[in-house]
Amino acid sequence: MGTKKELIAAIDAGTTGVRCCIFDIYGQEISSGYYRTPTFYPKPGIVEQDAETIINLTYKAVADAVSHNSINPRDITALCITAQRNGFVPIDRNDKFLSKMFIWQDQRGAAVHPYMREMLAVNGISLEDFYQVNGQPIGTFQAGNKVIWLKQFEKELYSQTVKFVTPHAFLIKAFGADECVEEGNDISCWLVADADTQKINTNLCKIFGIDANKFLNAVSPGTKVGNVSSFAASQTGILVGTPIYIASGDQQCGALGAGNYGTSDIVTVCMGTAGLCIAYSPKTVRHLECKCNIQGYPVGGYTMEAHSSSCMSSFAWARDMLLSERNLENLDINILATEMASKSLVGSNGVIFLPWLQGAECPHYNDTARGAFIGMSLATRKSDLIRATMEGICFENRLMLETLLQNHDCSKKILRVLGGASNNELWNQMQADIYGLPVETVTAAECTALGAAIICSVALNIYSDYKEAVGNMVHLKERYLPDRENKISYDKTYSFWGACYKGLEKATG
Repeated sequence: MGTKKELIAAIDAGTTGVRCCIFDIYGQEISSGYYRTPTFYPKPGIVEQDAETIINLTYKAVADAVSHNSINPRDITALCITAQRNGFVPIDRNDKFLSKMFIWQDQRGAAVHPYMREMLAVNGISLEDFYQVNGQPIGTFQAGNKVIWLKQFEKELYSQTVKFVTPHAFLIKAFGADECVEEGNDISCWLVADADTQKINTNLCKIFGIDANKFLNAVSPGTKVGNVSSFAASQTGILVGTPIYIASGDQQCGALGAGNYGTSDIVTVCMGTAGLCIAYSPKTVRHLECKCNIQGYPVGGYTMEAHSSSCMSSFAWARDMLLSERNLENLDINILATEMASKSLVGSNGVIFLPWLQGAECPHYNDTARGAFIGMSLATRKSDLIRATMEGICFENRLMLETLLQNHDCSKKILRVLGGASNNELWNQMQADIYGLPVETVTAAECTALGAAIICSVALNIYSDYKEAVGNMVHLKERYLPDRENKISYDKTYSFWGACYKGLEKATG
């Protein structure tokens, strides 16, 4: 099966930062490197990153991981890459980046939603019919609506574009792949694809006026896409010729790294820059009310996902606004959460936080929704506001879970929590109390990178299948059970929280 000297270097190019973790074949993180990714907000609703910067920071993260802890590059069996989803940058025929990268938080696509609905109606396709084909509700986070926006509002740039290139694609090319290809599990997020086959649908392309040839070829997770080039080796310390494998989308990798080897029993809750709740199905699946997204999964089968647009971005905003006088540069977000929120009580002394700082996704799909603190008084303290932020994020997760698991017996589900908040006992217990379900965590600090390494381990035949790989590389850490009294209290607050959204939605039209 291999030896402990068999190491896998896993790159996770997420929204907040780029990371490289080096794992042994038992899932132990041996070394790592990390750099924050600059994000630009030139106008309200516009959110961008720079592809060249991401590439250079990824080189630096890998170099740090290789240079730490006396890693021998000869022990690195392979390099595998996972990346944020729903981002893309247009390139010309010379592979030149033509603009900043559109990322999933960008809301420009909302401008073309009326056009999309009109074109579907003209072609006799209802929104329900569209969902049955594409498996995606029309929201702002998908890449596809931004492609349509580009065609309508940046016509010259669109005409210069030869391909829309995802972070997966430009990173594998930067490390030595012969060509840009994308990983196929997220093709439906272009909004012009078949969710079951995960292939571009030329009929949908015609309906929305999009050139199907501008999309990349897709490959399966675990595909070898090239070998590390001499240039990439000089930047990182990885040996020339080290094989490069494409993993899957960052959220699929996160679910795999949290232990879902392809079972419907485990539901993952990601507390990352975005919030996601992910359930697995071995067969084709659709949400009964067309509220959840359908993606492919590395082990085969599909995931049904519920998304939020902010999650830990909302907490970071509250942290920076409320504690700006403190040095936050090196302050662990989880330490801060415990320090501040623990000074308040369950229910945050009556303060409610609505976390929609970048619009609402599942199940509301309201790009005009905005965040709010409600219920403040002269007695309200900063600790109440911080705790209310945490609770509001968890309430949104509960709403997504209830949407995702509609008509399912939730008592038989195992919730695995990942993301930055999963290292915090207060937040984990809060989630168990608010969801009313046991919450489990795993020992891996970086589930997404570990999921990529698991995909690579199967591709390398270190393990025969994903169940065996997960059994050896994923290890449970803690289990949190709901506190009955807290659950009762949170149920009342959750009802009021939901009423606050409805009231503001009605008042603002």
